[in-house]
Amino acid sequence: MAELSYLERQAICAILAEKPHCLAMLDDQLQSVMVESRENTGGGFFTTLSVSAQAPAAIVASPLGLNVYASVDGMEHGIGLLLFFEHGRMSLLEGYSVGGEDTSTIEFERTAFAITDEPTAWRGNVR
Repeated sequence: MAELSYLERQAICAILAEKPHCLAMLDDQLQSVMVESRENTGGGFFTTLSVSAQAPAAIVASPLGLNVYASVDGMEHGIGLLLFFEHGRMSLLEGYSVGGEDTSTIEFERTAFAITDEPTAWRGNVR
């Protein structure tokens, strides 16, 4: 298994920050989370997560992250980010292309990004 990339860790932290009451109960999971697999789907990515069996399960809605986005180098609209749970444990981080852009050439583990609270091109006046 691999460590979280910087984007993955920042995404999970931003998602959990939306629900501060959940942060304490998910801290053990956050400290032990590892990557089982990564897939760039061409429309975003899936990161399958594994959490230590010693980390307590948490009762949380799934998914979390309905207002977490990232502007990503090479993308006009960026990605939305969702964190899924299975049996109270982090199980999957999804990054989805907000504008339907092709992501197949983006190396999400290495690309420049910034976590935001709205899609990149939608900032400012929206008609």
